[in-house]
Amino acid sequence: MRTIVCRGSCKTPRGMGVPPMKHGQDARATPARKGFCKSLCLLMALWMTFGARGDTPTLVVAFWNVENLFDTEDDPDNKGDDAYTPSGWMRWTPWRYRTKLEHLAEIIAHMKPDVLCLTEVENRRVLEDLSEALLSRHSCKLSVIVHRDSRDKRGIDVALMTHLTPVATNWLESAEGQREVLVCEFNVDGRSLTVLVNHWKSQLGKKAVSDFIRRQEASTVRAYLDKRLERDPAAAMLVAGDFNDNPESEILVETAGLVPDEARVRADTSGRSLFNLAASLPEERRATYYYAAGKKWNVMDSISVTRGMLEDVEPTAPWRVVKDGYSVVRTPAQCDEDGTPIPFRFVRSKTKGNAFKTGYSDHFPVRVKLKAR
Repeated sequence: MRTIVCRGSCKTPRGMGVPPMKHGQDARATPARKGFCKSLCLLMALWMTFGARGDTPTLVVAFWNVENLFDTEDDPDNKGDDAYTPSGWMRWTPWRYRTKLEHLAEIIAHMKPDVLCLTEVENRRVLEDLSEALLSRHSCKLSVIVHRDSRDKRGIDVALMTHLTPVATNWLESAEGQREVLVCEFNVDGRSLTVLVNHWKSQLGKKAVSDFIRRQEASTVRAYLDKRLERDPAAAMLVAGDFNDNPESEILVETAGLVPDEARVRADTSGRSLFNLAASLPEERRATYYYAAGKKWNVMDSISVTRGMLEDVEPTAPWRVVKDGYSVVRTPAQCDEDGTPIPFRFVRSKTKGNAFKTGYSDHFPVRVKLKAR
């Protein structure tokens, strides 16, 4: 802390109730003036210690299912990318690939994330190309990439991009043949934050089978959370992902403990319940995905936080959610005429046949702003 020396020659501001000096009087001999100077020195010292440091650190964490971000090259070991080549049925030309990257970069730069969680990316190369598009077009630097090839049959992975340096990275294996859960730990100004990136099994196929697999994935996340919270009840942990299920589902609420009820989370003094931030929004602003076949909006994508990250909760985590800091990101450019997300792929139309839409993704991203305590 800087030391501020206040000498007896300090000028007295008008209206402060300090009697003026007489001609030739030593300022140090005036008790009222001496007391005022001491008080002023204390106030200035406090300002230099706290106010001059600048704003309290903040972080923005975002999640986005970017919908089949493939490069144009055929991977002989991955049949899932066959459609995404120039000769494949998606006609995935270099122009389409570059345009997809530019569109994604536009929205990501708009969100201004410090930590960006992604799903449905093919490999590290597409992440490097996305990082380059962000930097060259938007001066947005997310050059630290965390990724590894998953066991997914379609060859799509979870990943994370950031300008921070993770202090630890872990991959949690859940159901056989499914995508792993990515765990990244950060330390910002001595404050720890752990981020879990998820992409759970879709609901395609038999419901009993898909539910069983998602329950395994939920149990994997729950086991990790319990282990960490047992060691540190005040841990700041954030669970982001495309869960392919709505927040009220039994799998998310009871198995994973991601609860869309803030009052219930606050009342759970065990600290096991996490608050699903989708519930902090009005119902009409929560949806992230539109299921065209069923003509139904769904809240597939969300972010949940540990109890200590809420305001006025003990024990307090080193990071808290800023009031009204959670949102589903829907810019006009992302939305079709009916408000649904514009994908980047062929779309079937009863009147126009198969038409290629050069949108963004069939999911809207979500973001949350955090503030250090």
